[in-house]
Amino acid sequence: MKSFIQWFLTISGGWAIAAVLLVPALETAVVLGAMIPGEVTVILGGVLAAQGAAPIWAILIAGVVGPMSGDTIGYFLGRRYGKTVVRRKLQKRWGPARRRLSNKSGWTIFLGRFLPFLRSILPTTAGAMAIDPRRFLSWDLPAASIWGAASVLVGYFAARDFRHVLSFLHRFALVLGGLAIAVAAWLIWRQVRRRPRK
Repeated sequence: MKSFIQWFLTISGGWAIAAVLLVPALETAVVLGAMIPGEVTVILGGVLAAQGAAPIWAILIAGVVGPMSGDTIGYFLGRRYGKTVVRRKLQKRWGPARRRLSNKSGWTIFLGRFLPFLRSILPTTAGAMAIDPRRFLSWDLPAASIWGAASVLVGYFAARDFRHVLSFLHRFALVLGGLAIAVAAWLIWRQVRRRPRK
């Protein structure tokens, strides 16, 4: 990651705008979140804007359009190609899981945009589970625009101490991810307890 940051800070403004647009789009469009540092790229775009290497308005537009485009593409790819895979993995739980996500998906979609791992798989999963596209996009696109603009502005206003900001955001994401796992484990445990014993 350190070498990526050093390399990014040496590129031209035009390449920075392109990267801020494309990297977060690829992160969710093709589920490459573990390999592509989308959030770091957008924050570094803000840093370059603060240093005068690129106009802030262009970085902001790229930082918003990129994740919105990636999430939309990921959703429709999941809807077209992912249903069979997800259904096979869930088997008998397909119906209940689909109904539950359909009924309670709004805040999950919105908040999931801000969690690194969940962000990369949520659009494709929502598409595979046939969540209504209007419902998905009405929750996801505002979240993606807030995420993109906020990430750019964090880099812009914290340009001198951006390495500390990146470290803090990484730890914050780990804490949120841990809480999400704990909540999911509790919900599964509660569901198991409710099952009638044979």
